Amino acid sequence: MSPKISVWISNSVFISFIVISLFYSLVHFENSYLKSETQTLTTEKNRSFAIVQELSRVKNQFPIAYQCHYSFGLSNGSLFEITERIPYSIYKRLRLGDTIEVYKKEIRIFGKQTAISQIRGNEEPLPLLENLERYFLYGFIYLLVLAGVSLPIRVLGLLSRTYPSQQKPVETGETVVNKVQD
Repeated sequence: MSPKISVWISNSVFISFIVISLFYSLVHFENSYLKSETQTLTTEKNRSFAIVQELSRVKNQFPIAYQCHYSFGLSNGSLFEITERIPYSIYKRLRLGDTIEVYKKEIRIFGKQTAISQIRGNEEPLPLLENLERYFLYGFIYLLVLAGVSLPIRVLGLLSRTYPSQQKPVETGETVVNKVQD
């Protein structure tokens, strides 16, 4: 591999490392914000009502899991829909069209106005950005290892470059004449 190619590859790895680091830090801070907001979600000032739209059982999962899809109004008058995982004890009490008590809170995530909510009495954890954060963490670690490997390659590539000599060629005093034969 020529030195130019190894330097080009290591530069690409470092740029990718910087980009994935920025994405990971953004997702990590948003997930931390979401965790802090969900801890303060179950206060009385966040209590509201919602209407059950759909009840379903999650297939191919053990233990058996259930979902409840419900909607509620936001402060700007729009309707917001949430799908939440619920235990069997709540699932067997609910019917389509029922009004249920929920805790809701309007927040901004990635600059977009949204809402988080939880059915009153539901102890299931809310789905946060943990999978996305884990994905970027693995990418961060992978590119950190690649950057660690490519750093010596880059240094060796820069050291092994051959540069034209800065010295002038030594003159021997001989004059070279083109010999032309007729």
